[in-house]
Amino acid sequence: MRGDCEIMGVYSHSTKYEYKIGQRGSRYRHGTYWFVRRRGEDMYEVRPLNANHIPSGVSRLIDRDEFLTYYTPELTYYQENTLPCLEALRKKVRMGRRYFNLGQMDRAEREFCSAVLMQEDSVDANMALSEVYAEQQEFTKLRTVLDKLLNIDEVFREEQRHRFNEFGINLRKQGRFDDAIRFYAKALEVNEDDENLHFNMARALHGKGRDEACREHLARCMELNPEMAEARSFLRSLDAVRAEESNGERAAGRGDGGKENYVFSLK
Repeated sequence: MRGDCEIMGVYSHSTKYEYKIGQRGSRYRHGTYWFVRRRGEDMYEVRPLNANHIPSGVSRLIDRDEFLTYYTPELTYYQENTLPCLEALRKKVRMGRRYFNLGQMDRAEREFCSAVLMQEDSVDANMALSEVYAEQQEFTKLRTVLDKLLNIDEVFREEQRHRFNEFGINLRKQGRFDDAIRFYAKALEVNEDDENLHFNMARALHGKGRDEACREHLARCMELNPEMAEARSFLRSLDAVRAEESNGERAAGRGDGGKENYVFSLK
């Protein structure tokens, strides 16, 4: 269980309590299979299983009454199919991470791509794959993976906040300012009241040279958290740059020389 999210397992869904007879005479419930997590006391998140018995695709929330009426636990299916496949998926991601840390990018890419084949919208595998492409400077492939990540709601869940914030920071540090801005814009659609997202968006905008937009996000950041020292310091630095530019323009107009050199660097 993580936060208010509890894994319930795999459940079958059918509006009819109908059973089919298998080839060996076994009876099984006719319907679709769903991976279920409980969110809070009375809400359940259901997500369909793919051909690899792994949750994939769009999830939806249902209330307790619908869940109890139409969903039936499939413990054997969960234990014999979904759990082993999830473990195989995690193993591929772990191996990919190991190769990545050893600097063996080709092997890392193969493991992560294999994981993506098992679960197309795997957050772990796609984020890791984007890191490989960034390291290899395969920017076309990186953009393809980023486009996919921006359409995976799981990436931007509350419990993933630290991960997607760090992911955006890495994009910015790699000089991928446009991609970082797109990523943070999507994250802010989900949680507009996160001061850290506004702060990191401001840093990405500054890196792109868009200081007025940067100021807007810093102002929002400080509105949400007036005690955030980093945002206050950042804003002071921007004000200092603006003052120096203004003084330099006045000095140039009077013909008494240029402005002092002022360098602001935010890493």
